[in-house]
Amino acid sequence: MFQRSRPRPRAATTLVLLLALLPLGVAPWTGAHAQGTALSCEPAAAPAVASQLAVTAGASPVAPAVTGEPIALKIGYIPIAVYAPIFVAEAKGYYDAQGLDVSLEPFAGGSDLITFTATGELDAAIAGAGPALWNAVAEGLPLAVVAPGHAEGNPVATPLMISAASCESGAIARVADLRGKRVAVNARGATEYWLAQALSTGGLTLDDVDLQTLGFPDAVIALESGALDAAMVGEPFATSAERRGIAVRLSTDFPVQDVQPTAVLVNTDFAAANPAAVQGLVTAYLQAARDLSGAGFTDPANLTIIEEFTKIPADLVASAVAPIYAPNGEIDIVGLARLQTFFRERDQLGYDEDLDPATFVDTSYVDAALTVLGPFPDETG
Repeated sequence: MFQRSRPRPRAATTLVLLLALLPLGVAPWTGAHAQGTALSCEPAAAPAVASQLAVTAGASPVAPAVTGEPIALKIGYIPIAVYAPIFVAEAKGYYDAQGLDVSLEPFAGGSDLITFTATGELDAAIAGAGPALWNAVAEGLPLAVVAPGHAEGNPVATPLMISAASCESGAIARVADLRGKRVAVNARGATEYWLAQALSTGGLTLDDVDLQTLGFPDAVIALESGALDAAMVGEPFATSAERRGIAVRLSTDFPVQDVQPTAVLVNTDFAAANPAAVQGLVTAYLQAARDLSGAGFTDPANLTIIEEFTKIPADLVASAVAPIYAPNGEIDIVGLARLQTFFRERDQLGYDEDLDPATFVDTSYVDAALTVLGPFPDETG
């Protein structure tokens, strides 16, 4: 068993609900692809999935950032598969090797991660780059992005889904059929951007649908009952819904590949006092991201770790569309600015003048990590 902090009470109810909605042993809905490749009511071109080499964990030792007594570091995360590098680094001993005494703290939602990192209850977190982050930075709170989170490829890992019944009956056959329909996102923020991009493929905007807010598990239930017509559903809930014959993917190919919706954040007061600890965090994180890149995400050892930390069955994670990580740590500042523009258009920002993302993105830790780890090889390297 891997060592972890006890889940906080605010996360417990959410975790119980998630587990209840992820049964195994259910035959896939007729037509679902065995490996989680997107199923769609709307004909689409064959997806082109980004390919990366997988790096074997522990291939060579990495010089520690911290020497002497280990430095305590408290990291917040949400126990879902896209945040896998944070707990893979813990389970494989990468934090220990960097001279860190890491405590992982699970949370139910992203807003708390921003708040507690800003106040210093957490030293670091992996969280969404949503309105809460932008508003906190605008208020001058001590936050910085030090490494990229995940991105999505093609097919996307957060597809637009409808009920299997709607697809079979022909009531909804294409994105354009959602005009005036009830469509849900899990929260205001990046997933709302995902929905806007998906709707654009059918000539629609967010103003053309009845926008609802409902967590991924509840959205699947609402699709089954008919309370919703469509919803953005993140993996592995999308694959679980297919397995259970509840929902199918209406759209899996829409332009979000140039946006990183999550990021690794640190409290800048902690970073100023403990730069070596933050350096060790980023180095360990990139090691784990490399282990998870490409085929590495479904490596049995990594699946076991993901299941341990998320309680999501390993075979379900393996069947789902995998997230994409940046093994060389590139932080997409242009993509961050694109999100800010979207949030402003949706009236989700509490400040008037746009922020320059470069003012709260610190790439120095990634740069230093690459001097230790070296560049991640590409397909020809």
